[in-house]
Amino acid sequence: MLLDRTRGKTPAPLIEKLPSPTPLDEVDPLVLLPRRLADRVRTAHRDVAMLGGRLIFGKTPAPLIERPQRAPGAVVSLARKAPHMTRTVEVVDVVRETADAVSIYLTEEDGSPIEFKPGQFLSVDVTVDGQTLRRAYSLASACLPGVPVHITVKRMPDGRVSNRLNDTIKTGDTLSVLGPSGNFTIEPRSLNERHFVMLAGGSGITPIMSLLETVLHHEKRSKVTLIYGNRGWDDIIFRERLARLSERLGERLVIDHVLEKPPTGWSGGEGLLSDDVLLERLDALGIEDDGMLRYFICGPTPMMEAAHEVLNRRGVDAARIAEERFTHPEDRHAGLGSAKTELVVISKGGSDHGVQVAPGQTILEAALAAGLDMPFSCAMGGCGACRVRQRSGDIQVEEPNCLSRSEKEQGYVLTCVGRPLAQSRIEVEGS
Repeated sequence: MLLDRTRGKTPAPLIEKLPSPTPLDEVDPLVLLPRRLADRVRTAHRDVAMLGGRLIFGKTPAPLIERPQRAPGAVVSLARKAPHMTRTVEVVDVVRETADAVSIYLTEEDGSPIEFKPGQFLSVDVTVDGQTLRRAYSLASACLPGVPVHITVKRMPDGRVSNRLNDTIKTGDTLSVLGPSGNFTIEPRSLNERHFVMLAGGSGITPIMSLLETVLHHEKRSKVTLIYGNRGWDDIIFRERLARLSERLGERLVIDHVLEKPPTGWSGGEGLLSDDVLLERLDALGIEDDGMLRYFICGPTPMMEAAHEVLNRRGVDAARIAEERFTHPEDRHAGLGSAKTELVVISKGGSDHGVQVAPGQTILEAALAAGLDMPFSCAMGGCGACRVRQRSGDIQVEEPNCLSRSEKEQGYVLTCVGRPLAQSRIEVEGS
């Protein structure tokens, strides 16, 4: 390069062309700030500009997110609120409890444990013959760290899902579930000293098992008396598990088995859990209600009706009785609802919202599709989360469901299994 200069030659530039400097009015001074602080300053600047435009010039700013135009009153689909929004869990073990009952151990898809409260259930979707069917199954494991989580499914005579799970479920399978759901639960407190009387029939032991094992672990001074009815000795779900618990806990857990068809030499309770048999067993166990006992009931409908009758006769306040009613969709009536679209006015948060419920739709499905935020959980009539009060009109609710006789008398309905037969009005309480 120096020799070329002595000869009068100018060497070629090392850089063909220097970039033009950025005009000062295009320089963003915020690049000198930390990114998080710069983002906050930009947000504040945008908000001030939008507010100034509204106040001074009456301008409406452009939307930050473009939304499709729709006609006034058009139905909007909100997938985030769809009652069919499930997640996948993995089957990590399968244990045969009896000839007709199987425990299915589950984890979240990432291997983490399923979080729940004792006594709650999962809503499980299973495809049978090309049709997706939803059923509720209680989480029967103790709600304790490190305890494997499982549902227990008892085979029903005409149960399409219960038979499929009993016959085909295996380790490595996956299930689509909603929940956990349900208010049939206890909040254990270590300082409590309580006596619980729990009445279970057949597969009604599944939520009861979770309740008693959890509460007795946390409340060292509390006691549980369990009256458990079954057809025969080999039909007792968790028989060995209950025996081990009773041996370990001593007088804190009293188990009274009542069998419809007892084996030879049986000395325990006999027969179905009718009102007479329940009265007999309560007397035999020395259960005298002192106004402080709490009762948990789960089992077949006739047994639960008998239990309520007996407890009412013994002067037990209904507020001290908790129940879980299993629903069997196979027993539900078909063809519910109106043959034409009906208007349902929903009172919520001090406002009225008119929702058009089409034939075949439930009130919950129509309300969510119209963009109304509604309470729900299991979406199949099993938990009561979607309970509302009917103020007028005619609403048909699929039976059986989890509503108690008292709730029905007070005018409560479930939107997830409720369909209007005429123009109706409902009220979402507590909103």
